Amino acid sequence: MLLIKNGRVVDPKSGLDTQADVLVDGKKVVKIAENIEAGDAQVIDATGLVVAPGLVDIHVHFREPGQTHKEDIHTGALAAAAGGFTTVVMMANTNPTISDKETLEEVLTSAAKENIHVKSVATITKNFDGENITDFKGLLEAGAVGFSDDGIPLTNAGIVKKAMELAKENNTFISLHEEDPDLNGILGFNENIAKKEFHICGATGVAEYSMIARDVMIAYDTQAHVHIQHLSKAESVKVVEFAQKLGAQVTAEVAPQHFSKTEDLLLSKGANAKMNPPLRLESDRQAVIEGLKSGVISVIATDHAPHHADEKNVADVTKAPSGMTGLETSLSLGLTYLVEAGHLSLTELLKVMTSNPSDLYGFDAGYLAENGPADLVIFADKEKRQVTADFKSKAANSPFVGEELTGSVKYTICDGEIVYQA
Repeated sequence: MLLIKNGRVVDPKSGLDTQADVLVDGKKVVKIAENIEAGDAQVIDATGLVVAPGLVDIHVHFREPGQTHKEDIHTGALAAAAGGFTTVVMMANTNPTISDKETLEEVLTSAAKENIHVKSVATITKNFDGENITDFKGLLEAGAVGFSDDGIPLTNAGIVKKAMELAKENNTFISLHEEDPDLNGILGFNENIAKKEFHICGATGVAEYSMIARDVMIAYDTQAHVHIQHLSKAESVKVVEFAQKLGAQVTAEVAPQHFSKTEDLLLSKGANAKMNPPLRLESDRQAVIEGLKSGVISVIATDHAPHHADEKNVADVTKAPSGMTGLETSLSLGLTYLVEAGHLSLTELLKVMTSNPSDLYGFDAGYLAENGPADLVIFADKEKRQVTADFKSKAANSPFVGEELTGSVKYTICDGEIVYQA
């Protein structure tokens, strides 16, 4: 048994926010009350700390199989636990892609060895070809939790419509990466700074929001659920809001970097600030925050995208791969740029990092209640910390290294076991 004493217990699902003890027995929370006595239990003193449901990240890249010089499922799971996450969903842009049952089963066999819950989507189209839809029914039966060709957009609207219809038939949904290649220049650089500082054609806003507009209207027509990944533009928030008001089943996520920073970070952090979609303008940053406040955006997801240092440290920054590690800074970025900045309450932040993403997939996770799962994070919500490159992830390609952020994870507990301790 594990007894967590004197913490601020916060459960966004029920609205609970109180000083209490939490008793864990096996894989379940068995009691939440004041002054619990359990003589034989291991005790964690959570005085001055927040006790919350384990965080849920529905968008991570663990690079296995085929790119394990960047990350693997084990190091990705360690990074997740260090960030307070007890459930993550891996994307399928591996090598080979997760397009068939054999590859999926191989990945899930690896994932089952980890001490957090590591789940995976499968691809929408075979090997990301954009034309041939995978066996949704068979892949779901083999353990896929959803479908995404994240990393590249689906340019064929007819395929998008067929995929939505097939997802609806199978009681699931597709998640979409929205950047129209015909409207984009060099990825990873917002169009403004690309032109002004790098003298290139960069990633345009219209490439994102025009593709979102197409897909949310196809979702409206099919009445299928579609999830928009890592939106970054003010207009994208408006398009999603329009579709939601129209009655379309559209949900959306934002990555911490897009509510925290703008394109200017490229000038000081170089390739580590290069990502798809790129960091945008201050007006866009404010707009995605407003989207979180209004509920148009219901999920924060890291898009954890580790790369080897040699890949990022190239002379020509335009040749560097896009992406950043995100699992070990996500909670702190939310506490710093959303809670401390006065945009969201602590409960509101936790909702978009726990119960909302969990509910999207129907996981038994993301809440803290008696008889519920013993997946917890214990953290200091006001403690300042300096981000260092000493990550549990294999990679350190984070533009936040060197920055002082608020919030520090002290313990992560999954299935009743301590899987991370600071």
